Amino acid sequence: MAPLSKLIQYSQLLSILLPLAATVTPQHVAAAADALQGRPRQGMGRPGCRDKCGGMSIPFPFGMDKPGCFLPGFEVTCNTSFTPPRAFLAYNHNDPPYQAIYRCKFGTETSGCKYTYQPVELFGISLETNEVRVYGGVTSRCFTSEAAGLTKGEYMRLDREGPFLLSPRDDLVGVGWNVKSSMSYQIKPYPDPLSCTSNDPFRVTAPTGSCSGLGCCRVALPPPWPTMPVIETGVILEEVNGGANTFWETNPCSYGMVLEGSWYNFTAEDMAGYEVLSKKLTRGFPLVLDFAIRNGSCQRDSCPSGNSSCANAAYDSEGYVCKCKEHYHGNPYIANGCQGT
Repeated sequence: MAPLSKLIQYSQLLSILLPLAATVTPQHVAAAADALQGRPRQGMGRPGCRDKCGGMSIPFPFGMDKPGCFLPGFEVTCNTSFTPPRAFLAYNHNDPPYQAIYRCKFGTETSGCKYTYQPVELFGISLETNEVRVYGGVTSRCFTSEAAGLTKGEYMRLDREGPFLLSPRDDLVGVGWNVKSSMSYQIKPYPDPLSCTSNDPFRVTAPTGSCSGLGCCRVALPPPWPTMPVIETGVILEEVNGGANTFWETNPCSYGMVLEGSWYNFTAEDMAGYEVLSKKLTRGFPLVLDFAIRNGSCQRDSCPSGNSSCANAAYDSEGYVCKCKEHYHGNPYIANGCQGT
């Protein structure tokens, strides 16, 4: 029988190894097999190109630093002034894609708006689903008296000719006791802007998680219309019962946002206090964008990796995407990028 000290050592070792085993993925297994057989591990970027920004993978067709490391529209910048570094879609002098930030006073003699612009922050890329996740902003309309206050907002604008489109997995959400939330960018072929109404005139305590018009409203974005894609997330807020807020002291703010539909969970506390919802996530709310290589087609182009296939872009939009075949993983956009597990 092993000495007690040995048994204690084995127990301590198992307490370390078992949690690690739960996090092992097919990619980890493949990487270990490559290491054992002396093979260099296939990167996710083109040779000679960085494929990491902090801990985030930047797979080709995305890339950084220099031409040839990314396809047009897929350039990423890595801001190392943050710890850890953060990734952003490349930004060039107010050309889309960008995030617009504005502040507009209303109901006063000094009413007016001020705008600034910044790059769109990227926090996830999936080649398997052809999606990226970015941070989107919140629009708030807050009263400092019954008829005056400040509207603050952020909206994202995409390049009509670029690779990204808003996903039907995103929702338009409105929060407040008396608000109509509408998208500022009209979605064709629908005759009116996409909107929803949240009306709670008696300020009944709305149930947590409910978003059916009592304190919170929600409507899903439709699939992109091929000839008129949705390229902007601007939201307009209007009071349902006129322009005044008689409950401005306790419920001064209403909100509108476009975000990943499964993410937001309404609570009654979001309706109370000044800019409560805007302060929940200082970097913004998750938003899903679909991507494809828009200036090509499966008929004209081919995916460079073996064990990959080409598919037309979703929703009858222009372009194509590449995918690794079943039981293969990796990057279908680079040579030998799809590897067996």
